[in-house]
Amino acid sequence: MNSPNPPTEKRPPLPPRLYRVFGAILGPVEKALGISCRDFTQLASAKLDQPLSAGEHCRYFLHRLICDICRRQEKRLRQLNRLASATLKQAGDDAMVKLDDEARERIRKRILEELRNGSKPGL
Repeated sequence: MNSPNPPTEKRPPLPPRLYRVFGAILGPVEKALGISCRDFTQLASAKLDQPLSAGEHCRYFLHRLICDICRRQEKRLRQLNRLASATLKQAGDDAMVKLDDEARERIRKRILEELRNGSKPGL
């Protein structure tokens, strides 16, 4: 008896040797485009919120093609985004944090101070 939804077969990952070949071929291109794993993570996160520009999408796609670790990281980002969205929907307006004026001013001063010192806020 056939089930209405046959199980989907998961494709096995490419052999490591093939990744090395892709890396050897696309590595110089990737380097010329200037995308690191950190850049990829930022693009993958931005992609969840808005469409990427053509150049960003090209850099994102090339890196995703050859970096298994970043593909897994992107999957985790999507899962986290779905969970956070579902939690916010479930909690409704009560989940929104409202800061008093004093807290806002402290945060604003801290950000300005860190920007003046040349560091990135929150890092």
